[in-house]
Amino acid sequence: MSTPAASSPDPSAPSPAGHAGTTASPRSVPATGGSPFQERLLPSVGTWVVFVVAGGALGLILVPVSPALAAVVAVVCVALAIALGVATSPVVTVSEGMLTMGRSRIPVQELGEPEVLTGQDWHHAMHEGFEPLAHHVTRGWIHSGLRVPVIDEEDPVTAWVVSCRRPEDLSLALRAAQRTSTSQ
Repeated sequence: MSTPAASSPDPSAPSPAGHAGTTASPRSVPATGGSPFQERLLPSVGTWVVFVVAGGALGLILVPVSPALAAVVAVVCVALAIALGVATSPVVTVSEGMLTMGRSRIPVQELGEPEVLTGQDWHHAMHEGFEPLAHHVTRGWIHSGLRVPVIDEEDPVTAWVVSCRRPEDLSLALRAAQRTSTSQ
């Protein structure tokens, strides 16, 4: 069964569904070479602009007190906002026989054939065809993704749906991981 929302602080602790290692931090995933697929779902350009403007505005408040203090506060606030934006962005990986989306993980052998969704197909999946029983890790500023049905009959989750900028690459990595897990 999948683990759509794990809150266990210990990555080796079993999840409610019985899988160990339900958390995934960006530091626990190798940056290169260790994962067939990895993508961080960073905020949109507009969000980065808001971070910079908000940090600058906080610094601007302090200009009457001290221009130097205002500049320091603005720089610190912008840096913190950017760090939070990166730190809170979910990471999608296919590695070691698992599909990981943020903190949620599922073994690839419990998944069916991935379906790449772009353009109208993605729009339909996010609007008229929205599946309330599917596990979603989507971002409104990413207009493509992947839908993977869950074939485990005991799992109440019907599918995993994820936004990604490279859905074809994710699909290939997932298929390769499925072939590898079934051959072992």
